[in-house]
Amino acid sequence: MQVIYLNNHTHQNQAIVSKQPIVLALGFFDGVHRGHQEVIRTARRTADENGCRLAVMTFNRHASRVFNHSESSGFRYLTTLKQKIELISKLQADILYVVDFNKHFASLPPKTFINRYVLGLNAKIVVAGFDYTFGQGGTTTIESMAALSENEVQTITVHELDSEKTKISSTRIRHLISIGKIAEANRLLGHQYETTGKLIHARINGLSIVNPSSRLQQLPPSGQYACEVRVANQKVSMAVQVEQPSNVKQPAVIYIDRHAFKNLPHINSLPVSIKWRHEPDSFGHPSADQLK
Repeated sequence: MQVIYLNNHTHQNQAIVSKQPIVLALGFFDGVHRGHQEVIRTARRTADENGCRLAVMTFNRHASRVFNHSESSGFRYLTTLKQKIELISKLQADILYVVDFNKHFASLPPKTFINRYVLGLNAKIVVAGFDYTFGQGGTTTIESMAALSENEVQTITVHELDSEKTKISSTRIRHLISIGKIAEANRLLGHQYETTGKLIHARINGLSIVNPSSRLQQLPPSGQYACEVRVANQKVSMAVQVEQPSNVKQPAVIYIDRHAFKNLPHINSLPVSIKWRHEPDSFGHPSADQLK
């Protein structure tokens, strides 16, 4: 998959425009959950049926981080940009456009967005979720795009997926993780929730500290969780402990048992990947079955 970064200037560079027409899937795609997957798979089928390449467009930051970027902001991501790229690549996109979402981009009139970022990229068909909006004010819906483009682009709206009569959304999944309901969040994601970090030598009560890669990625509340942890190409199913600070300006701390891994290199800041599998049982600890 080709990854192309777009900003206020690069969209004018003809070298980034696909010579072959594209079907363009639009969305922020935080978490790349089951609803997002349906949008991208619909776009993949449409591209194949029309002899086009599949392009996906996402953004490097959420709007809330542009207009409220203080440390006290409650917004948290489900995926880092790197993780999002990896998940979208698995859905067989040919191109991923990553747009620099800033105040200038947010102020673009809807027709300017279409001319520059849809028609300007040689998109003939656009696929988006029912709740996707674009342009200044974020109120123009996908159903308006054909008319605004003077019918130069077709649109396909993917209707919502729901679970227990509730919309599957990134907001809902963030909330589930924030209250420790990991198994339910994973079911809506369609894959295991994953965070990354660095394992350092510092230890507290015999456990080693993992510094999260991003302070803006959602973590569960304080407690122990059943996880699959990868360090230095070793995967171990183990309990992971989270301690959330009382001060929102302080980062959460993650603890793991370094001794569960064999012959780790004697260096600091080893890369760590944590796949969160289950929340604690009623006693506050992962059950024996969950840790298997």
